[in-house]
Amino acid sequence: MRIGVGRLWHEANSFSVSVTDLAEFEAREWVRGEAAPGLYAGTATEPGGALSWAKARGDVELVFSRCASAAPAGPVVQAVLDRVVAEIAGEPAFEKLDGLYLSLHGACIGTDDLDPEATLLKALRRRFPDLPIVASFDMHACICDDLVACLNGATVYRTYPHVDMDKAAASALEMLARMMETGCRPRVLLRTIDRVLPSFNMRTDFPGPMREIEDLAQAASREKPGAPLLAAYPFASFGYADVPATNAGVLVTCEDDEAGARLADQVAAEMLARQTAFRPDLPPASALIAGRPWANGRRIALLEPSDNPLSGGIGDTPGLFAAGLDGAVPEGTVFAFFCDPDLVTRAHAAGVDAVLDVTLGGRLDERFGAAVPCKAVVRAVTDGRFRNVGPMERGMTVNLGPTALLEVGPMRVIVTTGCQSPNDHGYFHLHGIDLAGVPLLLAKAKNHFMAAFADAFDEIHHCETPGPAMADVSQLPFRHVPRDRLTLKEDQRET
Repeated sequence: MRIGVGRLWHEANSFSVSVTDLAEFEAREWVRGEAAPGLYAGTATEPGGALSWAKARGDVELVFSRCASAAPAGPVVQAVLDRVVAEIAGEPAFEKLDGLYLSLHGACIGTDDLDPEATLLKALRRRFPDLPIVASFDMHACICDDLVACLNGATVYRTYPHVDMDKAAASALEMLARMMETGCRPRVLLRTIDRVLPSFNMRTDFPGPMREIEDLAQAASREKPGAPLLAAYPFASFGYADVPATNAGVLVTCEDDEAGARLADQVAAEMLARQTAFRPDLPPASALIAGRPWANGRRIALLEPSDNPLSGGIGDTPGLFAAGLDGAVPEGTVFAFFCDPDLVTRAHAAGVDAVLDVTLGGRLDERFGAAVPCKAVVRAVTDGRFRNVGPMERGMTVNLGPTALLEVGPMRVIVTTGCQSPNDHGYFHLHGIDLAGVPLLLAKAKNHFMAAFADAFDEIHHCETPGPAMADVSQLPFRHVPRDRLTLKEDQRET
C-alpha cells in the first residue's frame, strides 16, 4: 500500500496581535519528503504515529509531502499557507497513491483565508476524486461541512492533555487501510451543537464531562474489522478562533448513513446535556496569591491560561507577574515566562551577573496590562534547545531561540525568543532549574501542563488574568461567532 502523508498543524487565536510567519514553522516543523522520517521517528506525534503504524504493518510505503507545524499564535501569513497548500495539493510524489492521510489541527486561520484546511482538502479532492482520504484533528478543531465532504474518514484526539496524537494518526490510518483492502468508501458526518465548549474543565485524565462524552462515543463506535465501520469522535472547537466554523460537535465516520446519523445525534445530545459542566470559574491571580497557599510548606503551581501559548497566547501579558510582585511571593519562585527577543539579546550581550533595568510584559499589547519596570540580574543564558522528555510530544526537539534567566526580587524569570508553553521538564532543566526545590511556580500554561507536572506539585491552580485566551470570552471582540454560541445554558430538552 502506498499512502501519501501531509501535515498542516497550527491553532490560530484571532485576538492575538501576533501573526505566524515562515520563521515560526521553521523553528518547529518544516520538512518535506525524505527529511520527514528523520524528524518524526520515535516521537509521540501524528507523523511519528504514522511511521510506527507503517513499520508494524510491514506492507506500507509512506510518501511524505510538506509537513508544517508552528506553535499556536495569531493567524498565519497567507503566503505561507498558500505555499503549504500548493506543495501538498500538487505534490509530484503523490502520483499512483492508494490512499492519503493528512495530519491537521482544524483551527488554522490565514490572514485572508479563514479555513485553509478546507481549502487544502478541496484542492486534494479535485485532484483525486476517487482516492480514499482520511485526516486526524485536534480536539479543539473548527470543522465545516465543506471540509468533511472531502473526507472518507476522520479521527480526533481523545485525550486532554493531548497524549494520544500518535494514536489518532494510527486510528485514521487503520480506517484508510480498511478502505484500500475492501474497496469500501465510508463518509464523514458532522453534527454541531451550536455551542463552543471552554477547555478549562475538559481534561480527560480524571473524571469529568469530556471523559464521559469520550467514553460514550467510544462505547458506541465500531472500528474493528468484521462489522460496518462506525466511529464517533467528539470535538470541542477552539473558543478563540473568530471564524464561522467555531462550533463544538462530533465527527462520525460510517458506512451506513442511517446508523451514522443516529450515533452523531446521540453524541451531540450528550454534549449539549453536559455543556454547563464546562463553564469555567477561575479566581483572580491576586486572590490566589493573597491566600499564600505555599505558607504551610506545600509546593504550588499557579497557571495563567489567558496567555497560554498553546491557546494562542503571546507570552507578554503582565497580570500574573505583577500579582506575584505585589503579593510577596516566596524566595525561589520561578516565573515562566516572557517572550521578549530584544531583552534576551540584551541579556546575552551583558553576560551573567550583569544588572539591567528592564520592563517585563506589555510589550506587544497594552490592552491586557502595562509593562512592569524592574531591576534584573542575569543569572543564565542558553541557546534555547532541548528535547521533550514528558508524555506529550515525547522525543520532539524544542527550539525556544536564545533565552535568559533573570532574577527579579524573589523570582527567577525565564525570558525567551520564541513563544512556547513551559509544558515539559526539559524547559526548566535547560535553565538549571530543579522544580523539586521551587516553592511556587507561576506559569503561562493550561491543561497540557498536567501531562508532565500533575505529580510534581502539591497543588496546581488556574487563575484568571486579562489576556487573549481569557476565560471570560465576553470581553473579546468576536465578529464571526454568535454570542449565543459562547454562552453555556442548562439543557432545555424534555425529560
